[in-house]
Amino acid sequence: MTKKIVWGLVVVGLVGILVAGAVVRTAAKAGDGTEAQGQFAQEGRGGQAREPGTGDGAGTGEAVVEEWLTFQGSVVSIDSDVMVVQLDSGDQIVVENRPWWFAQEQGFAAEAGDQLTLRAFYEGDSIEVGQMANIRTGQTVQLREESGRPLWAGRGRGNG
Repeated sequence: MTKKIVWGLVVVGLVGILVAGAVVRTAAKAGDGTEAQGQFAQEGRGGQAREPGTGDGAGTGEAVVEEWLTFQGSVVSIDSDVMVVQLDSGDQIVVENRPWWFAQEQGFAAEAGDQLTLRAFYEGDSIEVGQMANIRTGQTVQLREESGRPLWAGRGRGNG
């Protein structure tokens, strides 16, 4: 009888650990989704700097493009996780997380000092980049569809 109670407690303990682990993992994934929003840490329309991780760019395909805009600037810093572009206006656009990783996977490359043309749209107060072109190399990478849907999000449900 004691043996059955001990085994029962062990099984209940293991199930409890698995459930707690699943809850923690789910919470962490939800946190990653929130952190991934605003994949281009951007400035607001007034040119105020915005914190990375704000805005909507989580790859949900829910973007609303009112107008595509073109910006020009130069790369001021770049590494495997982030690229900072100083616009001719003096504002900065930071391309990071999934959009930047996607651009690199597509073979896009730039160096500090390279001149870029960014095609983007405002979503709320944040700028979402849809296309980047490196003027020095002539290389262009498309990040979003005309609708604003991110290309790294795949084809969507029922479309592929």
